[in-house]
Amino acid sequence: MKPIERIEALLAGKKLDTPAINLWKHFPPYDEDPKELVKKTIQFQERFNWDFVKVTYQGLYSIQDWGSKIQWPERDCQWPNTCSKVGVVTDFSIKKAEDWKNLKVLPMDQGSMADSILAAKEIVKRFKGEAPVVVTVFNPLTTAVKMCGDKMFIHMRQHPELFKKGLEVITQTTVNYVKELVKNGADGLFFASQLGTYDRMSVKEYEEFGRPYDLQILDAVKNNTWFNIMHMHGAAPMFEIMEKYPVQAVNWHDRLVDLSLKDGRSKTDKILIGGVDEFKVLNDANEEELLAHLKDALDQVEDKKLILGPGCCVPLYVNEDRFEVAKRLLEKAAR
Repeated sequence: MKPIERIEALLAGKKLDTPAINLWKHFPPYDEDPKELVKKTIQFQERFNWDFVKVTYQGLYSIQDWGSKIQWPERDCQWPNTCSKVGVVTDFSIKKAEDWKNLKVLPMDQGSMADSILAAKEIVKRFKGEAPVVVTVFNPLTTAVKMCGDKMFIHMRQHPELFKKGLEVITQTTVNYVKELVKNGADGLFFASQLGTYDRMSVKEYEEFGRPYDLQILDAVKNNTWFNIMHMHGAAPMFEIMEKYPVQAVNWHDRLVDLSLKDGRSKTDKILIGGVDEFKVLNDANEEELLAHLKDALDQVEDKKLILGPGCCVPLYVNEDRFEVAKRLLEKAAR
């Protein structure tokens, strides 16, 4: 079966002969250039034949055109290996609360927005009908904190109306962006929320500043995508809120937080994505230990509506050869 047929089968509640898997990661320095990213993403998918293709542009693409200064990593690798670091913000574009009201909706035909749209378009063109192509999209709160840092929380709590003006602009920009992705044939969004977690915000705050804006993004792709993934980043994800979003799959750091795959299955009937500790086990375990780790994940989800994956991007220090090992052992674990 092609990867797209396997995901369709999971969504239909059918069990697969071998479990689904995707071990996604960042691709510095290739992710700074759309053509290079397309080349690396294709190479990565052709090598591992994951059950879906995740388009992972550099993690600051959603803020770059609003003026934050970014330091990009030096190339310390040779093709097709990736660099050891990603870009970091050295100067935030939002410094004071009043700055939020000065944001303007970004055009989609220039800058980082245009680059990421182009990359997604070309990757879709390569894998359409073969594997679902899912594009990483940050929710508005995540984009806001990336362009302001933790000072965002002060603005949000002390100047909520000014902050909301900024959120509205970010949301409209993101809506325009996902509509372009749909036009270019993307099968779904990898919709990432980095602040929907109890250790960063209260439920009341997320219901005011997170959820309404999130749903505007997802509403913009309703009926036009079929495989959307809700990525709940953080140490204490607000699972009960975000699993109700109109998505087909949910992903969180199940190996690192107090919410296992088994717990997740008891709370939702959507496809679960996780089960792999990308920080320690994937990199450090011997084959016997990694096999036991994968078997444990499979055993936690009795209905097998599961895609083995990390809680977030596999760290750059993990050699891609380890992915081959994990795929081989997964076939053994399923016997």
